[in-house]
Amino acid sequence: MRIAVVGSGTMGHGIAEVAAMAGMEVKLIDISWDILNRAKERMLDSLKRLHERGTIRETPDTVMSRIEMSVSYDVAKDVDFAIEAVPEILDLKRKVFQELDRVVPKESILATNTSSIPISDIGEITSRKEKVIGMHFFNPPPLMKLVEIIPSKYTSEDVTRSTVELAKKMGKTPVRLRVEVPGFVSNRIFLRLLQEACREVESGEATIEEVDSSARNKLKLPMGIFELADYVGLDVVVDLWKVIVERGASDVKCSSYKEKVDRKELGVKTGKGFYTYPAPGKYSKVSLPAESKVPPERIISLAVNEGAWLIENNIVNAEEIDTVMRLGFNFPKGLLEIADELGLDKILNALREINSRGYEAYSPSPLLVKMVSQGQTGKSSGRGFYTYGKT
Repeated sequence: MRIAVVGSGTMGHGIAEVAAMAGMEVKLIDISWDILNRAKERMLDSLKRLHERGTIRETPDTVMSRIEMSVSYDVAKDVDFAIEAVPEILDLKRKVFQELDRVVPKESILATNTSSIPISDIGEITSRKEKVIGMHFFNPPPLMKLVEIIPSKYTSEDVTRSTVELAKKMGKTPVRLRVEVPGFVSNRIFLRLLQEACREVESGEATIEEVDSSARNKLKLPMGIFELADYVGLDVVVDLWKVIVERGASDVKCSSYKEKVDRKELGVKTGKGFYTYPAPGKYSKVSLPAESKVPPERIISLAVNEGAWLIENNIVNAEEIDTVMRLGFNFPKGLLEIADELGLDKILNALREINSRGYEAYSPSPLLVKMVSQGQTGKSSGRGFYTYGKT
């Protein structure tokens, strides 16, 4: 199997490394040898660590021998599959796809690692839009198991199946969307968590620390919501928010994230965001109060509502949403599993209460309303998003 990866930044070199570890022949393409040589050093460092831990048996040099680097697209003229991993700028991605379309064999598949841009917008530029698909890896690709597979409205079923199989060959767990939606599953749910966290604070209902304490201590999430936003990068958060809302998702008024970005306080990467860190690029777990008055069902209410919308619109099912949140965000349990434990009636009440104050995005999903009206309130009733046996 021969694979081309275009873009050798954090995601690109990670994807190239994953493909080479799986025994594939990789062509890694970027615009300069300086960038490629930095990527080579990072891949070697990563492979050495994986080898020392016993994660991989082959030596780093053996794995690296399967990666050929180039500043020309011509090395991709005989690949079976190409993955684009350049920055989230539509025009830039389209330029890459025009080049790949020109060079790569006509029967080969072209994939984009975009985290939020619709695949159709990228595929339309090519002469093979039925062979263009989204393959969204999570950072860092060598360690994160999840890959979201997103067919566009043009993608053929064969191409989708082949991409799912490729992800499995790379040792990944694929979650396939049936219909393309902006932000896919991961970032749509993440956006809803960010929006509710912001609403809590900007409405004066809670402090940043109280929201994060409830997320960490009551929901048992690995990080608070604001802490996670800092970790991801507040500039990234503002960008994904803009992309998803501009393409039709309901918005929640919020200025906190953008104000931080305007002040160049981007989170961990600059050493300061909602919290202060030891140094730029150096994350340390944020110290939070043990107690919080913020009900956990309120924090996840909007995210659960989004999950219900995704199910209702036949984009993914409950298990797939929960796989995304466990493997992509390191949740201890799936989001909808947590919702079933807290009680879907409580979540619906939280949505209705916030919605009644004029927040349109909190209008409850018809699926959630129907489930609760039929007594499917979660674990305590024996049925919610999942079915539970009587103990």
